[in-house]
Parts: sequence; structure tokens; C-alpha cells
Amino acid sequence: MGVMRYFYNLMSQNIIDYTNEEYWERLANQSLIRFFILRALKDQDLHGYMIIRTIRKLSNEFCSPSESTLYPALSQMFKAGLIEFVDPKDKERKTYRLTLKGKDAFKVAAKTWNSIIPTLSKRTIL
Repeated sequence: MGVMRYFYNLMSQNIIDYTNEEYWERLANQSLIRFFILRALKDQDLHGYMIIRTIRKLSNEFCSPSESTLYPALSQMFKAGLIEFVDPKDKERKTYRLTLKGKDAFKVAAKTWNSIIPTLSKRTIL
């Protein structure tokens, strides 16, 4: 069963299996995708497919967003003023860029994740 179908089934039944590794990976992935979008756009303007490839690379394949995950997140970030569209060289693809607000959001997000990760590593040794 696919991950999305698994979660849809659980959510529709209001049942969450907290012992299922897929649940925790999906939850972490959903939390990290916006951070990695900001990180991917920090140094360069990118179109959707390159954002996906960059996120995969930056996250060592942990986050591997599909188009159906990426574009709603980009839309939310656009509405929040974190990203903007730029005139692409290839007129068929929308190209995205961080705004000043997006750059500020990345700094805050990076600071937050940089404080959380060492704590998780230190406190959750199995």
C-alpha cells in the first residue's frame, strides 16, 4: 500500500499507528519540505522540477516531494510572501525566487532546526 493511501486510510478512520515508521517519516517529511524549499531557493532561482531534485540532494533523499506535495507548498509560500515568480528563460516553466521575507524565514527556520537536531540526537539514542 502506498504511503499516501496508508495515511488517507488512517485519517479517514481517525486511527494513527504511532508505532509505524512510515507515520513518523511522513510527519517529518511534511515538516521539513517547507524548510528545504527555502533552502533550495536560498542560493538560486529554480523551477519546480529542479526544486524537487535539489531537495532530494540536500536531504540525502529523505525528503522526496512529489509534484502534488510541492506545488501546494509553493502556493502557500507565495501567498505568504516568501517566494515570487521570476521571468523564466524557459517560458514553459514557472521559476521561483525567495523574497526578502523568504530569506528572513529561512534564517529563522535554519536557526530552529539547528537547535532541534542536536537535541534529538543527544536525547533519543536508542
